[in-house]
Amino acid sequence: MDVDLLRPGTVPISPDTLLWFEFLLNPSLLKTHITKASPDPSPTELMIKFMSIAAEQKSEAKPADNNDTNDDHTLMPSSKWTCKQLALKILSLKIAAYLKWDWEYLQKKIPLVQQINLIQDLYYITLNLTVQVPNVPEIPLNNITDTGLFTVVIYHRWVLRAIVYKALSRYLNKPVTITPPNQEAHFAMLAQNEEIVKKLEAHVETSINTLNAVLQLTNLSPKVMSFDTFEMLTEHSSEIKQNWDNVITITEEEFKCQINYDLGVYWILKERYPEAQKHFLSAKNLYDNLDTSKEMCYCHIDKDTLEGFCIACDIQVEGKKPNLLHRLLMSIKDGYSNLIKILQEDNIMEEIPIVERDNLELDVKGSMENGKITVNQEFLLQIQCLNMVRRILAGEPILGDTANDIKMAGPKGLETLFWAYDGVIDKLTETNRIRVNQHFIYLIIISEIKGLASEILKRPKYSKLFNDEELEEIKKEAIPEELEIPKLLLTGKWDDSWSANVKLKAKPQRVLFSLESQLISSYDPQEIRDLIVEIGRHKRGPNIEPMWRINNHWEIPIPLQSVICSLSDGFLKDYAYILLAKSRELAGVKDFSGSINLINIIENEIQKHFKSLNDNRHYLGQGANQAAKLLKLLNWEKLLIDIYHCLYYWPAKGICDTQSLTDQCKQCLESRQATDHVIPRMEIIDNCTVFLLNMSEWDYLMGLEKQWSCFELASALSTIAKFKGQKFPKEAWDIILASISTKPSRDQAQKRNSSNNGANSSSRDSMTNVSFTLIRLREATVLNVTISLLARMHNILRDESSLDLYAPFITHWPASIPNAKQYNTRTVGEHLFQLLTQGLRYYPHNVPWLRLLGDLNFVLGYYESSMKNYLLAIIVATDYFSVPSRGQIDDCVYRRMIKCCAHLQCFTQSVVLCQFLEEVDYTLAFKLAGTEQKTSVPNDAMDAYYECIWDTTILEYLINLHSKRGEHHRKQLAIKVIGLLELNSNNNDEIQKEAANIRKTKFLRALSKQYLFQT
Repeated sequence: MDVDLLRPGTVPISPDTLLWFEFLLNPSLLKTHITKASPDPSPTELMIKFMSIAAEQKSEAKPADNNDTNDDHTLMPSSKWTCKQLALKILSLKIAAYLKWDWEYLQKKIPLVQQINLIQDLYYITLNLTVQVPNVPEIPLNNITDTGLFTVVIYHRWVLRAIVYKALSRYLNKPVTITPPNQEAHFAMLAQNEEIVKKLEAHVETSINTLNAVLQLTNLSPKVMSFDTFEMLTEHSSEIKQNWDNVITITEEEFKCQINYDLGVYWILKERYPEAQKHFLSAKNLYDNLDTSKEMCYCHIDKDTLEGFCIACDIQVEGKKPNLLHRLLMSIKDGYSNLIKILQEDNIMEEIPIVERDNLELDVKGSMENGKITVNQEFLLQIQCLNMVRRILAGEPILGDTANDIKMAGPKGLETLFWAYDGVIDKLTETNRIRVNQHFIYLIIISEIKGLASEILKRPKYSKLFNDEELEEIKKEAIPEELEIPKLLLTGKWDDSWSANVKLKAKPQRVLFSLESQLISSYDPQEIRDLIVEIGRHKRGPNIEPMWRINNHWEIPIPLQSVICSLSDGFLKDYAYILLAKSRELAGVKDFSGSINLINIIENEIQKHFKSLNDNRHYLGQGANQAAKLLKLLNWEKLLIDIYHCLYYWPAKGICDTQSLTDQCKQCLESRQATDHVIPRMEIIDNCTVFLLNMSEWDYLMGLEKQWSCFELASALSTIAKFKGQKFPKEAWDIILASISTKPSRDQAQKRNSSNNGANSSSRDSMTNVSFTLIRLREATVLNVTISLLARMHNILRDESSLDLYAPFITHWPASIPNAKQYNTRTVGEHLFQLLTQGLRYYPHNVPWLRLLGDLNFVLGYYESSMKNYLLAIIVATDYFSVPSRGQIDDCVYRRMIKCCAHLQCFTQSVVLCQFLEEVDYTLAFKLAGTEQKTSVPNDAMDAYYECIWDTTILEYLINLHSKRGEHHRKQLAIKVIGLLELNSNNNDEIQKEAANIRKTKFLRALSKQYLFQT
């Protein structure tokens, strides 16, 4: 029987169909109907129908005056109703009584507005009170009747459960992939429910106090209204009556157990765990004393759920052992105690979701970098290796760069890898054995982990994973071909004797050449000192060149060069120059500590030298000034290296003292106005400015005089970052725009006329300054606004709406560029690509940047790279397809993914992606499906993609298409898939949506393996 058939006149009615008014004429029909095995309509559908018709009926009495009208969504009508309305309300309450007032079931089946109507009807029918939820009058509990106690407790329990149910539905509901037929009504209902729950939360304190007061009552004999308690109206009497002889008496334990349970669930939602623990403990003790062998008529608690809540609140449950996920969460709470043991057990049991383990790894890594926890590096590597093993055994793709971490850890990394596998190696299934085999081959051949092949051969358990052919290859990797190197080439001392019987006397030129070679290659300060002295002995004469001329690559900044060359001491001059040059070499290869150490040695030498001159009055004043100037210049060089160090290891917490560096940068910028004519060189000023920009010193930068171009750009970007994208000064736009110009501006032309320099040189200098600043940006907000600026410029210069880039804040920038042809689009694209790559290195989970990088690759025609970045954006936005994307991935992304697949001649993938659009584009899907595949697609791959199609219209088209082409395999495959969908057509909308989500996730995982995780 169709629910719509409850109303007459809609469709032809069969003789077996009951109309809604027949239940009024013959009330006995109701019990006969709802006690059927599978009544159609269901009891809750009947309740909804009765309450809906009662609300539509016009009351014969006039509405009562109510001066306190408010904006509640559920207003009760007058205190008088027609007999028909009352009868329909009583029928609804009889069904609720038949369902034993089970709110766990009723809340899932009845809309929130009609739940309110049911509560209000209960108050009126049982207590003769016209109430308006949530403004329900308080009834004293001192002398309350059994009926009043039942009604009051039902209402206040419902308030708590309504709040809990609404809160949980936000997280448990799956994303809707199909728009409801009446979209406006659907969203209106959601907004209405939100408003109702807000009003209930304002009165929740009253409900909590009332239920706690009920729990304090003693010697209770609670009564529960049954189906027969409510008496129907008759044609002779319209008086509302209840038969109190037909109530069910329950025990006080059952009554209070349900109340404690509802209070505990509410408090655990609010994260008030002590209160929740108290109520769950009471509920557990009461539940253990109940007779659960027969069905209870009031307490509807699932034993396993109650025990789960008890475990969550640290209440011991006899015979119930906490699962691994709970133990993991408790370990995190207790500072990661016994964490490794839990992860090892889970590699065998596979109880903890992989996403939880991934989040754990990220949390530990982030806490270590931020200094929140102090553990050795081996702890993180153990977690990474255990997680990697878990993913391998589950057949999941490997995320992150664990293989590189193992490689960098050297022998300790190999030891940790085998330790992680040792726990599961004896319990591998045939499928897992193949997966582990493939993973080790990948680590040996692709990751090139040194020593791994040798270790596998030494361990019999691991050698058994490979066949003879694979073992031969592993042996080749383990024993590389050794080249026979002549002994002469193994030593750098060519003046040594090559044989015990033959002794050659070294020539002076050869000795000098050997000493100079050692000087060039050495970075040991003491050895450099000795070599300089030794070379000085061999070089004597009036016209000897400075010793730093030995290596043409030894260069130091001109200010330092001029001061060092003015020193009178020849040895100190050579020593300081060479050490400073080598310091710059070490900084270039990222050995920042060694670079700083060499400068410190130079400072000590300078101080010793000028201190010795204090005894000579002739040198006292001049020497002191020269020493102070040189030391100041060296101090700024150390500051520059510290800045490089911090930016290289960004965010560098625990590596550099960022606050001290910030203060030093400010002092350096302020020293440019010094009176002693010693000012920092431009490179240091630029780096200090960018460092302060990255450290969010925006107020300071905005206050700087715009003396140099780097100050102008930093000040403009600081203004935007400070106001969080609400204020966009045009200075940043103009500065970057000028740097990409291919023609000189009027100002540049004037500069050319006055300085006789070409316009190209001016443009090139501007471009260099901007590039210098952009490649050193690290702060997320500054990166965000700069990326949006470049994306906007790219859109304007490209001037193709179908190829527009999308980024946050992009609409805040100007919409046009005068004389656009004189600007270089390629330069903008290069800057943007560089910034995105750099930003994602430090913020790899930024979805808008991943999407923008996909857009940029799409515009440039790199479709495979575009797919990779779009898929990465989806993976991050959905936490590897486990949660909704929350609007971060829209139709534009899916349409571009469709085009990428089409350009890559993967037309079946394009067809599947057409379903992801909010409104399926059947025209595009049919066109793509009809395109001949130019690449050979294996049948198993085609099978996998066809199984991801859930739209029957597309499947019907494919069946017809393959039938015309004579493609019998694909036709049968499409028929099989559509047959499975037809079998599920009787499922409700939620099940169908869930099935669609499963297919969607399966397809995205398949794409990820194809585009992201191919080895």
